[in-house]
Amino acid sequence: MKHPDSVYYTEGVSGQRKFTFEVFREADGSYRAVAARWNARINKVVEQTQFSAPDKAGLREQPYPSTRQVKIFLNSEFWNDSDV
Repeated sequence: MKHPDSVYYTEGVSGQRKFTFEVFREADGSYRAVAARWNARINKVVEQTQFSAPDKAGLREQPYPSTRQVKIFLNSEFWNDSDV
């Protein structure tokens, strides 16, 4: 069984909170995005949400949280790379 490949990652810290956003490409070619909010002081996930999509177009249409990391992702070079 092949593990999913991480194809995008970003994180940011605001006070005692850390926000991460990561996109994985699954073995079947679909995508899974994970948005997480952390307690940065103890480095523990407080809230995590996962989103699945069959392709890049579907990935863009997900109801992501309104965080800086998501905005960075939606405006990133990820969308210009046809190989991912």
